[in-house]
Amino acid sequence: MATTYESLPEAIAVIAKQQVLDTIGVALAGYAADGVRQLREFTAAMGGRPESRIWGSPVAVPAHEAARVNGAMAHALDYDDTHEKSYVHPSVITIPAVLAVAEKRPGVTGRDIIVATALGTDLSCRLAMAAQPGVDPFKVGWHNTTVYGYISSALAAGKLLGLSRQQMIDAAGIAYHQAAGNAQAHVDGALTKRMGPGFAGSAGVLAAQLAQSGVSGARQVLEGPIGLYRQYHGGDYDRSRLLDGLGSHFAAADLSFKPYPSCRGSHTAVDAALAIRGQQGFPVSEIAAITIQMGPGEYKLLGTPIEAKRRPRSNVQAQFSNPWIVATTLLDGRLSLADFSPAALDRPEVLALTAKTHTALDASLLAEGGGVGPTRLTVELRDGRRYIQTVRTAKGEPNQPLSVAEFEQKFSDCARSAGLAAGQAAALMSTILGLERLTDARALTRQMIPA
Repeated sequence: MATTYESLPEAIAVIAKQQVLDTIGVALAGYAADGVRQLREFTAAMGGRPESRIWGSPVAVPAHEAARVNGAMAHALDYDDTHEKSYVHPSVITIPAVLAVAEKRPGVTGRDIIVATALGTDLSCRLAMAAQPGVDPFKVGWHNTTVYGYISSALAAGKLLGLSRQQMIDAAGIAYHQAAGNAQAHVDGALTKRMGPGFAGSAGVLAAQLAQSGVSGARQVLEGPIGLYRQYHGGDYDRSRLLDGLGSHFAAADLSFKPYPSCRGSHTAVDAALAIRGQQGFPVSEIAAITIQMGPGEYKLLGTPIEAKRRPRSNVQAQFSNPWIVATTLLDGRLSLADFSPAALDRPEVLALTAKTHTALDASLLAEGGGVGPTRLTVELRDGRRYIQTVRTAKGEPNQPLSVAEFEQKFSDCARSAGLAAGQAAALMSTILGLERLTDARALTRQMIPA
């Protein structure tokens, strides 16, 4: 049965609006980020049919090009939501694609956006969860958000375009023919790390439109002899994770929304640093040594090589450095967007702490069911006192969610950093939170342009 707004569980519809609010907020904040700025300027200079807006700008470009820029923008600050069981950031591949099509195609409503968001989210997470069960995708080398975003964004876009069943299959096949997304950019701290979701969303929109125009795609996209699960994963996959509960349990129910603008794997470390700082009254000048113990996935991404993690040379590298993140949190009692500015990278007081920081692998620090692993933080003072904090569940997870006030404050902070006046930001938030009443989806992107 085709999913409609009326058949969607009410709780999932509410989460979809939160996804749209969060994604637009962090995207606007990332408008001028390195990598995004160059991509945005290049895309605007290339021109083309003005179908869909680059968010935060009056500039309109072809729909698939808008999805590419807006997806990169939304992922740039590492502040976007996460489905921890699948290692996927679903909203940054789904929502830019959905809104690009919604703006191009007349008659799309806010309810249509909610449904397409919920379905795209569910598909991307299910596709990733089914792949190599129990294996850390970064050990294999894939960036799940990008790889599975090609197919899921094509199907979300196809939902809005009203594609037939056969056209949906074609769209998935066309998307699969383009699919890629390795994680080397994470290791190198390269700006292309920010662009993966944009590449996937753009390809998905293009695939859906090509299928609509009559282009055929591969049929056996997932389980064919050279389908995704055999070609990319050697046939190691779990079909039940893809299909069980399909249409009744939606992955959005398990989403985590980020309270801090850094790799989600670092958030248990941030929470541990905040706990030690809040409970103890020592000055940071008394710290003699810091030890951060992490599980295998977090250690590989956030803890090694130690010299590079102690002194990151780009904000992407800082977003993936637990030594940098913990030192900053202990010093400031928070972790904010300002802590990843170019000037912040050279703060001598942070570098003094990172020089005293050591990281260690602890294979026992694993999350149950996958996702963000626990962190054990030890802070030792000059007088020999030691403070140890282990955090197993990061703030923002479904069982430890952001409050409504925290959620709205995050959006307001992001909008303000993008140059939106308080009144304009409040009006945009109101529109998104009342998305089910929006009769013309094109009004949404018009509200994002700073007055």
